[in-house]
Amino acid sequence: MVCILVNLVLLLAEISGKNQYLCTAMEANNHIDIQHPEAWELLVAIDDKRVDYILYTPTVANSLITGQMKLTDESLQALEDTVYNTPELLNDYQRVRVMVRSHHFVLFPDVTSDEDCMSLVRQAFPDDDGDVAVCHMPQNGVKSAFVMPRGMQAFLGRTFNYPVVYHYLMPLCEYFKSQSTGNEISRMFLHLTENRMDMVIYRDGALMCANSYPFTNADDMAYFALNAWTTYDMDQLTDELQLAGDGEQRAAMSPVLRKFVKFVMPAVYPAAAMRLGRNAMQTPLDLILLALCE
Repeated sequence: MVCILVNLVLLLAEISGKNQYLCTAMEANNHIDIQHPEAWELLVAIDDKRVDYILYTPTVANSLITGQMKLTDESLQALEDTVYNTPELLNDYQRVRVMVRSHHFVLFPDVTSDEDCMSLVRQAFPDDDGDVAVCHMPQNGVKSAFVMPRGMQAFLGRTFNYPVVYHYLMPLCEYFKSQSTGNEISRMFLHLTENRMDMVIYRDGALMCANSYPFTNADDMAYFALNAWTTYDMDQLTDELQLAGDGEQRAAMSPVLRKFVKFVMPAVYPAAAMRLGRNAMQTPLDLILLALCE
């Protein structure tokens, strides 16, 4: 079942110099019919249980359209069936970016060759025979080599218009990097969803840790966060712990964390995201941040 929030029925976009025409997004039979898809961008996030996506026109404010489909199982065939049964994903868009929520990944300095990254991540996960991709994080000076299900790269290549594939921690790390400059304190950022906690740590503006944990309950997640806080020798009285993502999970974890860390606060939500659409804050944060990455 596709849950779609449509903010704008009629959008006016200017493309190709002086040529102007109407770009419309019309809902019919539970699907979105995109007129003039060459003026739109598609971002897709894939994990084991669902597919999230957003559509927007970069030149038009408040054009954000969002959707989510649950997968029947974790097989590649289930993913293919879901995508091919969602016509709004199959248009010839101006740009397509795909984010894979893979938990088999390794971060490397950006001076490491892509070939070495791919070889080393296979050594790190010898039992995973899936496809390997490399994702660059230029603001952080690192790259991520990650493993996705076998056959997924070929599927993405034949389905979408020259898709660029990213690891799901990339937009979080790139955005949190921009929030970690200006003083000498260390910062831990926690991105909470209903099924996982992403953790990113910076010291003196440099990325020290990027990891992800399956979400069990608030107490267990607070333990993982505080254990990392100690491991990276962060100061309970001066360093910051910032929370982003699901409001209920943040409300559950904040009181526990404040028993041990003085500065526990919400992460700053990017103001630029609100230009995409009024429903941006109800959209997965990693997808919204990917839209802001250029």
